[in-house]
Amino acid sequence: MNDNKLSLEFLKTDECSFSFNQNGFLVLSVDGESKGRIKLIRSYPYSLTDEYICVHDIEDNEIGIIRDLKELDESSLNCALKELQNRYYCPTITSVKSIKERMGHFYFDVVIDGKEKSFTVRDLTRNLRSTNENTLLIFDMDGNRYIIPNQEKIEPKSRRLLEPYLY
Repeated sequence: MNDNKLSLEFLKTDECSFSFNQNGFLVLSVDGESKGRIKLIRSYPYSLTDEYICVHDIEDNEIGIIRDLKELDESSLNCALKELQNRYYCPTITSVKSIKERMGHFYFDVVIDGKEKSFTVRDLTRNLRSTNENTLLIFDMDGNRYIIPNQEKIEPKSRRLLEPYLY
């Protein structure tokens, strides 16, 4: 018989305090006790961006889960949101200029914030994901994420370039 049990510990937001240390890393105190440097991980990164946030220590041990960041005090909320914004930075692609395939790698030329950008994607079946909200996520070889929030609203030429790769 396996004694390993799944347990979830929800953190009480009125006992949590987030701040940045002198080196710019996010740290947590729970009821006055320092938990040191931590990482925040979204359980639902595309649908519930500010809810069910997992808090891990630097060694990746889970400290607990925050049900809703909006329950934090203003200073802690601002620190947590800034950290999540940096961790989940995902530029929006407004236009796809070209997609070229060479030796199993796909070279994308796109427009982001009015500027042209190029990146390479390996294995499109794993790194091009369509969500149920008609959102397209693209992950490049360097681990960067890009998003097309609504495939229906992107220009027709860009849509035609992407369609052969959407299964």
